[in-house]
Amino acid sequence: MIYLTTNEVAQFARVDASTVRRWVERGELKPAMTLPGGHYRFAQADVHKALGVSAEGAA
Repeated sequence: MIYLTTNEVAQFARVDASTVRRWVERGELKPAMTLPGGHYRFAQADVHKALGVSAEGAA
């Protein structure tokens, strides 16, 4: 499984990292894990699903 940081998700979605954190707060995107210090890691497949990206369009 591939995990992405908040900044990587933001770059992929072309939004600011604060927007990604807001999505988490609203329950729109669920992190796969939260590391010490509150840093999120997101499963790439979950990010694609939340953003409506097909597997073929993710390359």
